[in-house]
This record gives sequence, C-alpha cells and structure tokens, in this order.
Amino acid sequence: MLKKLCSFAPDYLACVRSLKNPNSLRASEFIVQFPFAAQVQEEKTEEELARIAEKRKEQGKKLQEMAAKNRAEKLKQKESDLQYLTAMRKGKGSDSKREWTVRRFLFNFR
Repeated sequence: MLKKLCSFAPDYLACVRSLKNPNSLRASEFIVQFPFAAQVQEEKTEEELARIAEKRKEQGKKLQEMAAKNRAEKLKQKESDLQYLTAMRKGKGSDSKREWTVRRFLFNFR
C-alpha cells in the first residue's frame, strides 16, 4: 500500500502547479476504502418491549410518589413556619425588643 499510494516529487512546485488543472488532480487521486462492518442492532421482542414499558411505568410511579412526599414535607414545614411566625407576631407586643430580636434571629437559622 505504501509503494502504491506514496510518491516523491523531485520538483515540488511543478507538482503543485500541475494540480491546479482539474484533470491532473483527478488522475492523481486515490480512493482508499478500509473494511467496514456495520454493527448489528438487536431487535427487541414484544415481551422485552412490554417489560421495558412496565419498568418505565413503575419508575414514573416511584417518581410521582417521591414528588408527592417532598411536596407534603414542604407543606408541613411551611405550616409550622407560619404557626411560629404568627405566634412571634402575637408575642411582639408582650416581649421586650431584645427577646423578640433574638427569636427572629434564631428563626432565620432554623
């Protein structure tokens, strides 16, 4: 392959000038094709496709359950925050300014 496709040009500039002509350029072209084997993709049976679809449904259900759980936890947290803040607002009048400021400060670090 090396002897067939490679050549040495004694006059490089003359060789490059000759390649300006499209006919001589086509004459000096070589097409090299390496062996190629197409990858065979396995076709899935109906059973496999059904099993994959069932897996996806189960995963979707699990994700929905997790999302519902997270929403419930967030709602619970927000409700407790609301109760705490309303209690803090009611106690603002009876507590001293220092006590109220300390409570507010501690709430921010929960």
